[in-house]
Amino acid sequence: MYTTLKQRIENRETVILDGAVGTRLQSMGVPMNNVAWAATALQTHPDTVRLMHQQYIAAGADIVTTNTYSSARHNLEPLGLGELCGELNRRAVRLAWEARDSQRDARPVAIAGSLSNFGIVIDGEEERGLHRYATARSEITAHQAQENLREQAELLAEAGADFLLIESTGGMAHRRWLADACLATGLPVWLGFKARLEDGEVRLGYSTRTPLAESATQIELSAFDVVSLFHTSIDATNAGLPVLREHWRGPVAVYPEADRSDYTAVYRDAATPNTVSPREFAEQAQRWVEDGVSIVGGCCGIDLPYIKALRETL
Repeated sequence: MYTTLKQRIENRETVILDGAVGTRLQSMGVPMNNVAWAATALQTHPDTVRLMHQQYIAAGADIVTTNTYSSARHNLEPLGLGELCGELNRRAVRLAWEARDSQRDARPVAIAGSLSNFGIVIDGEEERGLHRYATARSEITAHQAQENLREQAELLAEAGADFLLIESTGGMAHRRWLADACLATGLPVWLGFKARLEDGEVRLGYSTRTPLAESATQIELSAFDVVSLFHTSIDATNAGLPVLREHWRGPVAVYPEADRSDYTAVYRDAATPNTVSPREFAEQAQRWVEDGVSIVGGCCGIDLPYIKALRETL
């Protein structure tokens, strides 16, 4: 399946990635958990996870993302689910496979195995200490964090993900750990950067002072098939794309978030509107595609209507 996807990208076809996983599950009635966010749905609501993938495929997605953004061992252990780490990550891939297989009359759909730094916080500038989110923040070492990421990458690869999707919202240390873990599997890997606008500059992550331009020089981009801007506001995406293009000439993916005022780990208020409508989002996506972006989708807050609008417009 990945060969077909890669050919489409090389042929300059527009590819549509799915929308937000946690937002969609939350809207389907699945409770979120600040320790493992949407990952607990793999145990409690597997049928809903499968249906979510089916809905995104029906809406027009060419790629579905496994519900594994927050399912590394350090996310599951505080909830007493550490022993289920292998089972739940394999289940996530299987549910995506089953969703794809149930709609064989649809266009070819690739499965992206998602990995992130969710729940890992660097205490200091580099690798001195890490913590995982819990009511009492339990300390883990940098070595443990890297081992957990390697374990998860291997699980997703062995379970049948077509490629691995690095969704790192942190600094470059996290991104390098994820890159090492994913590239070691031998699968194709897509690298993501979260960016933000601050004081007129495009910076990396939620809070680092590192400019996006500097971070792009701190990792060997040629090791990756696609580089993306994700979980980034539309304004920061527009500002970040020219910066990214200065350092990367290959295929680019963008899948921004809705930039809502009630965002923390989850959207709290279902009545809070997004700052962009599906139609406006699709019109913006059209401009990105005209500017050379190959893959477009959505992150937090960008739900089914947005993916439908992308399919209709692009």
